[in-house]
Amino acid sequence: MAKQKLQKDYLYLAYKGKEYLWLGFTILSVLISTFCLIKSDREQALYFIALTFLAGLLYSFNRSRRKKMETRAKEKQDKLETKS
Repeated sequence: MAKQKLQKDYLYLAYKGKEYLWLGFTILSVLISTFCLIKSDREQALYFIALTFLAGLLYSFNRSRRKKMETRAKEKQDKLETKS
């Protein structure tokens, strides 16, 4: 039982880490695209703006998966507690 609990914690941390990684990519690409627009290099800024939308999309996807995983784990825990 303890090993199963430990594995779930590592899985949760992995999802949370991926979520923060994509959030970091989103913020970084916003900063770089803003810098490129200030430098008036619009063509290069366009690529970073596309990267911003892609990273934001992946961040949202990973966040929704983690939230679903949390709710499933909570429902499973509640179900086990009601059986006891």
